[in-house]
Amino acid sequence: MRKLTGALALTTAAVALAAGTAAAAPATPVAARHLALHSWTLLNEHGPGPNPGERLTARVSARTVDGHARGHVVVQHVFEESGTVRAEFDVDCLTVDGNGAITVTGPISRTVVTPVGGEPYLFEEGRHPEAGLTFYPADEQHQRRAGWNRTSPRTASEVVRCGAVAAGLWVIDGGTFLRRQAVYRKWILSCE
Repeated sequence: MRKLTGALALTTAAVALAAGTAAAAPATPVAARHLALHSWTLLNEHGPGPNPGERLTARVSARTVDGHARGHVVVQHVFEESGTVRAEFDVDCLTVDGNGAITVTGPISRTVVTPVGGEPYLFEEGRHPEAGLTFYPADEQHQRRAGWNRTSPRTASEVVRCGAVAAGLWVIDGGTFLRRQAVYRKWILSCE
């Protein structure tokens, strides 16, 4: 019975992790030819301080070259008493808006649920909803925020490709590093 209760709690957590936050904020992307984003962050959905009993992390490695984005994102939520939910998506868009918010979006490739003491299994196997993760600059209180969501008809949430996700999480550790590169091409003209 205890394993069944734990499995039900973990499945509920999988739905919550996969659902993320409910609203999306509009983004005004800044055109950039070459961007590289690397991030590892410890997040908290309850406030700016530590959250005993669970650990929510996001790891991003993404880049865009001449408007073509690629990369990988892993959002993992570990619950000490019930298990782990790990959502992964491949990046189809990397943007930076005029306020400095960095957004990556892409279709979820898989969500793996691992109950404590149990075997991992694929959650919603075969479904590949669009997902998004946005990192916001620090606010007036020097708090860094992030938004995480995925398209889900059950929770009436929708992630738009290249659209920012509203801040619903606090970044309590880690960092996000964005590198922009300007590319200049020389054209050699010859006259005869």
